[in-house]
This record gives sequence, structure tokens and C-alpha cells, in this order.
Amino acid sequence: MWHDVTELAAPLGGALAIGNFDGVHLGHRAVVDRLRLAGLQTAVLVPDPHPLAVLGHPQPLLTPMPLRGRLLRAAGVERLLRLPFDRRMAEMEPETFVREVILGRIRPRHVVVGFNFTYGRGADGNVDQLEVALLESGVPLEVVAPTLYDGTVVSSSRVRRCLGDGDVAMAAVLLGRPHVVIGTVQSGRGRGRTIGFPTANVATPSGVALPAEGVYAVQCRIGAEVRPGVCNLGPRPTFDEGESLLEVHILHYQGDLYGQEIEVAFTHRLRGQMRFDGPDSLRAQIARDVEAAEEMLGVATAGWDMLGWPG
Repeated sequence: MWHDVTELAAPLGGALAIGNFDGVHLGHRAVVDRLRLAGLQTAVLVPDPHPLAVLGHPQPLLTPMPLRGRLLRAAGVERLLRLPFDRRMAEMEPETFVREVILGRIRPRHVVVGFNFTYGRGADGNVDQLEVALLESGVPLEVVAPTLYDGTVVSSSRVRRCLGDGDVAMAAVLLGRPHVVIGTVQSGRGRGRTIGFPTANVATPSGVALPAEGVYAVQCRIGAEVRPGVCNLGPRPTFDEGESLLEVHILHYQGDLYGQEIEVAFTHRLRGQMRFDGPDSLRAQIARDVEAAEEMLGVATAGWDMLGWPG
């Protein structure tokens, strides 16, 4: 799906958007919308790994590259270009980046970036410099204004703050879809099964943004199926188990999930972590959580088409 820009057999031409696009949130979608209006073949150029990770300041990713590619394609992007990012790339002068990467490798006819786009060593290049550098080669630059929600700019960092607060509903508004975490089901201790609510223990990749610890209503994609569920994220204080886990009880599901990939979409926060007197109290609370989740998940949620989930 992603193609390394360094391995292109010939320049693509067309219309090009450049940025991290982590989350493919409403602001990113506005950039893609402008890209499509150019009336040319569309492509995006995304550095990978994230430049902040290469520079020693990693942030949790909202969307690993495979999911990011899916979302960008769903938004209407035709070609996905990966820019291998390392220390050499980080030290490249802004004018060298324009000359060698944008004009040399891709040779676009139109370029679109967000209002806060920077590039080159020390992020010294800005949109004004980029416009001048591109116009010398006859390539117009379009700079997209910030997308606002409630008077505040929609950004990946704002989405991460919402997740950190457990506000997955607001994160979904800013993303235009629920936040999704993808992982593989691994064997657990079977605690949930003993109290009547079997859970899938989902191993998530490191460096992926997770909501705050708590209990959530979720939708889960397993292969070609989408099922509602209740997710516990964090330790299990009732059993004095401090290891943080992502456990999902999939409603009305029968089957073996071990080893399968599962996509977990967070739609509503039900409550924070609680300690119970014992299994009976925990069982009663989970039953209430399931009832609340079924009510919430019965309401249509926007953005499933972006994820490519079956309807």
C-alpha cells in the first residue's frame, strides 16, 4: 500500500500533500479535500518513522502506518508515499529537501500543506519559504487554514489529550470516527470466563496511543464481523493484578479468538477503574456495564466508512 519515495521508477506528477497525517483527523481531511480539488492524481508524502521519534521525542501514534494508509485511501488519496526518515533526512537543509525530494523524486504539479507545515533541518523551512521554492519551478502551493472545533484547532496532540482524559467521545468528534486500536488476541488467565464474562486479551503494539485506564463501550472487528463489546483497559485491582491489560468482552460471541487480529473502536467511556469486594460484586457491575454499552452502541456512530468496516 505504501511506496517508498526513494524507490519510485519515475516522478508521479499530479497533486501532492505533505505531512504526518497521524490520526487522519478532521484537519487532515481538510487538506485531502483541497488536494482532490486540484483535479489531478492525488498522492501524500508521509515521513516514517515519525520525525519526533527519530529526534528522541517520541509520541504515542494515533494511527500506525497501515491504518493511516487505509484512512487516507478512504478519504480519496490515490497514491501513498513513504519518506524513510532518519538522522540524515532530519539534517537535510530545507532547500535541499525541496530540490531532491519534492521536485527531484515526485515532481508534482500542485502541492498542498497544512498551515503549520515545517520541513528541513531544525524545522527551519516554513510555508512561505516553500511557496517561493516551488514557484521557482512553476509549482503552485496551497496552504490549508486550520480546522476549528469549539474555537480550538483540531490537531493530533488535541486528540491525544482527549484520549489521555478518557474522553473517547470527543476524540471521535475530532477524528471524524472512533479511535481504533489494533492488536492480536493472546491467552490470558481466564478470569473473565470464571465469572461469566469471557474476555479477549489484546496485545497492542508499543508506541500506540491508548485511552486512559477505565471501562469503555467498544465496537470490535474480527475478520469480516463487527461486534459490540465492553473493554477494560488497565490493571485488575479486584484480583490484585497490577499488569495493565486491554481486555474485551465481546457481546453474544462464541468462538476461539486466540491468535486473531482484532480492531477495537472506542465509542464511549462507561466508568473508571474500580476495586470490588469479590467476584460476585464484579460480576454484577460488569452486567450493568454490558447493559449500558448495549444501549449506547445501539445509536449510530459516524465514521465507520472511513475504517472500511462492513456495515
